Amino acid sequence: MKVKWIILCLLATCLQLTAQPYTGEHLSRGLVGIPTEKGMYLSWRMLLTDDPAQLAFDIYRSTDGAKAIKLNDRPLTVTTDYLDTSVDWTKAVRWSLRQEGKEVASWSRRADEPRLPYLRVPIQRPEGGEVAGERFFYRANDCSVGDLDGDGEYEIVLKWDPSNAKRPPQRGFTGNTLLDAYKLDGTRLWRIDLGPNVRSGAATTNFLVFDFDGDGKAELCCKTGDGTMDGTGRPIGNADKDWRTWEKNSPTYGKIVNGPEYLTMFEGTTGRALDSQEYIPTRYPLDGWGGIGGNCGNDNTGGRSDRFTAGVAFLDGQTPSPVMVRGWYGRTVVAAWTFTDGQLKPLWTFDSALPEWKGYSGMGNHSLTVADFDGDGYDEVCVGAMTVDQNGRGLYTTGLRHGDALHAGQFIANRPGMQVFGVHENEGDNEVSRRTPAVAMFDGATGEIIWQVACGADAGRGVAADIDPRYPGAECWCNIGGLRRADTGEIVTPKKPNSCNFLLYWDADPLAELLDHTSISKWNWQTETTDLLLKAEGVVSNNGTKGNPCLSGDILGDWREEVIWASENQNELRIYTTTIPATDRRVTWMNDRQYRLAIAWQNVAYNQPPHASNP
Repeated sequence: MKVKWIILCLLATCLQLTAQPYTGEHLSRGLVGIPTEKGMYLSWRMLLTDDPAQLAFDIYRSTDGAKAIKLNDRPLTVTTDYLDTSVDWTKAVRWSLRQEGKEVASWSRRADEPRLPYLRVPIQRPEGGEVAGERFFYRANDCSVGDLDGDGEYEIVLKWDPSNAKRPPQRGFTGNTLLDAYKLDGTRLWRIDLGPNVRSGAATTNFLVFDFDGDGKAELCCKTGDGTMDGTGRPIGNADKDWRTWEKNSPTYGKIVNGPEYLTMFEGTTGRALDSQEYIPTRYPLDGWGGIGGNCGNDNTGGRSDRFTAGVAFLDGQTPSPVMVRGWYGRTVVAAWTFTDGQLKPLWTFDSALPEWKGYSGMGNHSLTVADFDGDGYDEVCVGAMTVDQNGRGLYTTGLRHGDALHAGQFIANRPGMQVFGVHENEGDNEVSRRTPAVAMFDGATGEIIWQVACGADAGRGVAADIDPRYPGAECWCNIGGLRRADTGEIVTPKKPNSCNFLLYWDADPLAELLDHTSISKWNWQTETTDLLLKAEGVVSNNGTKGNPCLSGDILGDWREEVIWASENQNELRIYTTTIPATDRRVTWMNDRQYRLAIAWQNVAYNQPPHASNP
């Protein structure tokens, strides 16, 4: 077992060297300190631009302002973490991370500061309100991160969800969706109010945080409407227009099926609207969004037309483009944009309603994923059982219909390229649904179906990740059946982890751990049971039974991932980061392009965990 463990570590290190790079953000070392029973645990980033042969660090500590003393006997070259076991908690302490004698990061704590197992980010909960006679309140919901001010540190963009948020088919009014930007110390940079003409709900209020124009500072891009108020208090469009349907007997009561829709780019530092363009495509005709998906149904009440996903893609291999998707079950339209010289410009539009793309109808998911699937240096957009090439033309469709979960990565060890694990939804008692698998593995470049199982069954959740070292590559499981091999689909054990939700890297080995609601656990392949690693107290998960965090990703410290949950009282975000000592060092996942793009689309519709191009 020890020899196998060493091989796994070496393999993981080699794979990091071939990962698809992204160095568009000038990241700091991301030093973070968490108190433990054994002392202060510190960890920091290794960057893709580092020279591993020359990379060495030292840790110094200053107590109550006294002269800093060096803590490590030898340069730190094996890991990018350190446990200070001699800290005096009763005094003010400052740690200094130094490289070649120069301080590159620091971390401080007050003498009276409580020893908490997480970082606190104070947030400002908005006042609730009333609409159409119904009271509502706000809850902290999905997050994203980006370096909004160019200081090398990520800021958090938080979506405030009203308690009366709706799914597209549901009648009724919603409160406005609000977007806040916070620095990690809780300083609020701005608040954007999307206004009454953008309906609140997981399917409609996607937002992208990324440095789209390459100026070193991230922007925010999302769908807006008349009366959206930017971070400086300026309205977009006509602030006096209310396009909601107020007629109580109307099938569109409380919905927005008229009026203009915009795509807006906001400045990251101020929340100021930089440019707004007409959203592509429009919602019209309202009954033009049917297809073979969703029991072959259709409507003219805004149910089908108001389902959105979004992502960021390097369609030319160099420039990040916001990509907006409208339509899941039937017609799907993918629209790519560029943002240069302060202007949003349409790049191309893919529309499954066009005759040449007829086979793409009904193939959209409740999420998407972006990657360079065919290895040509350009990103493609996979929106479920269909993938659109970088030029806006269909790359392939598997014909396996839409689904609830989607994972893309190098899941099969001995197969070149990338694979996609699709989790498909049963769409009624009909011949096509009886042929649709619950889960399938297909080639990311060609759409070739490698294996599929459980035709006619409905799998609402599913995961692909390497959690068991007994088998090469990843394992797959869903809410139906047992634990399967990624390469063959063969069930290796009828038992499986007790969750099939999110994933993350938390402990020191190269295997993935499991994130579900407010707990982190690990598959124990020897006992074929799930062991609890962390149960976060005093926090809540998002999106009902989906049990998502606000965000999971490698936003601080070394290559292990962080989890952001909101506190029960909704007064703070809590960032949990591992304190398990590392055994090796690896480049931050945020320097992997596919992973970084996954963080950008994680908050979209049915949230999904990030995967790297080389896990």
